[in-house]
Order: sequence, then C-alpha cells, then structure tokens
Amino acid sequence: MKILFPIIVILFSLIWWYIWSYIWENNQWNNTTTSIESLDSLEHDITNIVKDVSPSVISIVIKKDLVLYKTDPWWFFRTPVGSIERKVWWWSGFFISKNWIIITNKHVVSDRNASYVVITNTWEEFEPKLIYIDTDSDIALLKIDYNSTPLEIVNNQDEVNIWSFVVAIWNALAEFQNSVSLGIVSWKNRDLWEIGLESLIQTDASINPWNSGWPLINTSWEVIGINTAIINNSQGIWFAIPIDEQKIKDLLNNIN
Repeated sequence: MKILFPIIVILFSLIWWYIWSYIWENNQWNNTTTSIESLDSLEHDITNIVKDVSPSVISIVIKKDLVLYKTDPWWFFRTPVGSIERKVWWWSGFFISKNWIIITNKHVVSDRNASYVVITNTWEEFEPKLIYIDTDSDIALLKIDYNSTPLEIVNNQDEVNIWSFVVAIWNALAEFQNSVSLGIVSWKNRDLWEIGLESLIQTDASINPWNSGWPLINTSWEVIGINTAIINNSQGIWFAIPIDEQKIKDLLNNIN
C-alpha cells in the first residue's frame, strides 16, 4: 500500500499535467490563429481602401516665374536677364462632389503670384478655378472639368474614436504620388494657437512637409479629416482639420 499510493499520485499528476497542457496549447493556437486572421483582415481592408480612394486623390502643383541673373565670375554683381517658370511646390487635395469640386488647404492656394495645376491619379493635368475660401479655417475649394468620384465623408465627428486606425494617401516630398501610410487617431480637439487653428485631429499616420490637403480615412472608407499642419522637429505628430457631412454641406452651400 505504501508503494501504491506514490504511484497513484504520480499517475494523477501526469494526467492532470497532460490535460492542462492540452488546454493551454489549444488556447494559444486559437489566440494565434485569431491574431493572424485579424491582421489578414486589416491588410485586406487597407488594400481595398487604397484601391478605392486613390483615384479621387489629386496633386496640386504650384508654378512660379523665377528670375534669371547674369553674374560675373566672382558673384559681385548680378543683372536680371529674364525669367523662367518652374515647379516650386507640390500639394494634395481630393474630390468631395460629383460636379468636380476639390477640397484642399487655404494655404496651398494662397500665393496670388503663382499658377496652379491639378494632376489626377491618371496623370491628366487641369488648370483649376478657385471657387471658395473658408475664412474660419484653413480650407479652400477648387473646381476642374473632370469626371470625378467624390470620397465618402464621415457622417459626424462623434463617430471618430481616438486610437482607431486611419489611412493617409498623399504625395511624398513633392515626388512620390499616391504614397500610403497607416496610423491611429492619437487624440482629438487639439489646438495650435500659433497658427490660428483649433479642434484638430492628431494622428501618427506618417507624412512629411508639403503634403497639405491629403485625406485622413478611417477603416470604413470615410474621410474624417484633411491634413493641414505638422510639428517641426518631431516624429509622429501631425494634425488634420476634422470634416464631416455637415461641414461639407456648409462649404458647398456657400458657393451656390
């Protein structure tokens, strides 16, 4: 009996260990499978968002006449000899209406001495008409003669949740059209008093200078904001003006 009891304890312990090992391994497998499926679903959503949204995102090229100078070999004297038109900046925008209306930032089209060219996703070029500037925010509306597809706009900003995923589509460094980045809504209602803007969306969806005007899009294919500012000498701190259906309706009503 003294020998039998330890044998029973050992057998019971082995059986108990086997049962819990089996349960733990299966739970781990299920959790891993669920995580992989979630990542696959997110990747699929992002791919479809970009494919669906990209045709409605445009580039805005700014051109200016640059003065040419004749100089002596030592650069003591300079004499103007003419001028030449050059591309000096490259921004973004997107369609918000079926009648070819584009939304971008006011500071994008604020230079009266410059000319502007809209380049579509298919590399067609148009000369836009400035039709409205919003005096209350950094928003402007342009119009071109193009058969466009407007982007869906979130119904209400109350539907925008902090820490939710967002996608940005933009033109990186005035050179790489249709760049895409993924991030989150870091916070809402941020104020940048130094540039006169308030109630902004903060995001870490990576962008760079010269990318004002791109759409910030949630995973439901809806635009929740339009990029307008970055914090210099920072990483992962960018800001977008929040927009929703009512804001777009108000803007469009102002041009009718």
